[in-house]
Amino acid sequence: MPHEVPHAYGAGDLPVEIDRDRAVILGGDSVAVLPRLAAGVADALVTDPPYGLEFNGHAWDGAAGFAESMPDVDLSTMTAPEVFEVWCAAWARGALHALKPGAHLAAFGGTRTWHRMVQGIEDAGFEVRDQIAWLYSSGMPKSMDIAYALDKRNGVLRPDRVVQESGGEGVLGATRRVVHQGAPVSDEALQWEGWGTGLRPSFEPIIIARKPIPGTVVDSVRMHGTGALHIDAARFGDDGRWSANAALDTAQAESLDLLTGSWRGVSASARFPVFRYEHKAPGSERPRAFGVSHSTVKPLSLMRWLVRLITPPGGLVLEPFAGSGATIEAALEEGMRVVAIEKDASFVPLIASRIDRVQMRRTEG
Repeated sequence: MPHEVPHAYGAGDLPVEIDRDRAVILGGDSVAVLPRLAAGVADALVTDPPYGLEFNGHAWDGAAGFAESMPDVDLSTMTAPEVFEVWCAAWARGALHALKPGAHLAAFGGTRTWHRMVQGIEDAGFEVRDQIAWLYSSGMPKSMDIAYALDKRNGVLRPDRVVQESGGEGVLGATRRVVHQGAPVSDEALQWEGWGTGLRPSFEPIIIARKPIPGTVVDSVRMHGTGALHIDAARFGDDGRWSANAALDTAQAESLDLLTGSWRGVSASARFPVFRYEHKAPGSERPRAFGVSHSTVKPLSLMRWLVRLITPPGGLVLEPFAGSGATIEAALEEGMRVVAIEKDASFVPLIASRIDRVQMRRTEG
C-alpha cells in the first residue's frame, strides 16, 4: 500500500510507492500528481505514454480513460481524438511545471495519433524541437482481410482456413493466429482478394520538445544545466558519429545496406544509430511479478540512449507513465535519479523488480 511521506521532490502528501536507490515512484494519475511536484525540479522527461489507440481494448488508452483524468473538463462535444489531445495538453502542463527551464522532453507516439499528442504538448507551452524516427522490421500488420470479411458477411465458410489458438499466459494472454487465411469462396471475396486496411507497422515517432528558455541557451546551461542536448553521450559507431534523428534496428540496417550498398567503403546504415534488439522488448526485458506483466515495453537500450541524449549527468529524469519501469531502469543504469508516476498499482512490483535488477548488476560489477 502507498504511504504518504514528506519528500524533496514535491508536496508532503505525495503518495510514495517506492523510495530507494535514487528512484521515487509515486502512485496516482499523472494529470493530478504532476502539478503537485516541486516547480522546476526535473532535468528531463522521458516517457512512453498511452497513444490514444485503445490498445488491446484497454480503457487507459481510450477516451473513457482519459476523461477520468479530467473530471472538471467538459468533453461532451469532443471526438475521441480531441479528448486525447486535451488529455495530452493536461499532462504536459503538469510536466512543464515540474521541469527546469530549458529541460527537454522525449515522448513516443503512435503514427495515427501522434499529431494530436504534439499539438497538446505544444499547447501546454513546450517548444517542439525535433522528432526521432524509430524504425524497426518485426512489426505485425493489424489489417482486416477484406475478402475474408466478405465471405463471412455472406455466411460462407472457408474449409481450408487454419487458425491457431493459444491459451497460455504470455505477455498478452491468450492469442489467436491465422496460420492460413484460406481461399476466397464467394464472388465478392474473389473480387476483393488481396485488399486490406492497414500497413505493417515499422515506425514510431518520438517527439523532442523543450521547456522555453528565459534568455539564451548558454544562460540556461550555466544556470540550470539544461537547454542543450548531450551530443557526445549519444554518439554511435566506432568513429563516434553525430546522432541523427532516425534510429534503426538491426534488420532495418541490413535491408538498407542490401538496397544501397556502400559508398567509399562505408555502409549506408553506418550513418544511423543501430540498436541491436527486437522492436518490442524481449522476454528478459518484460518483468513479471505476482502474475502481472506489462504489454507495451520499450527496449532498455533505446530508453538509455534517450536518457543520455537529453539529461545532464546525474540529473533527475521525470517519467509520468512508468508502466513496468523501462525508463526507470534506463535512468538508474545511466547514473541518473528518477521520479516516476504510475496509476496502476499492480505494476509497482514490476518496477521494484527492475530496481532490484539494477542493484544486483551494480553489486556484481
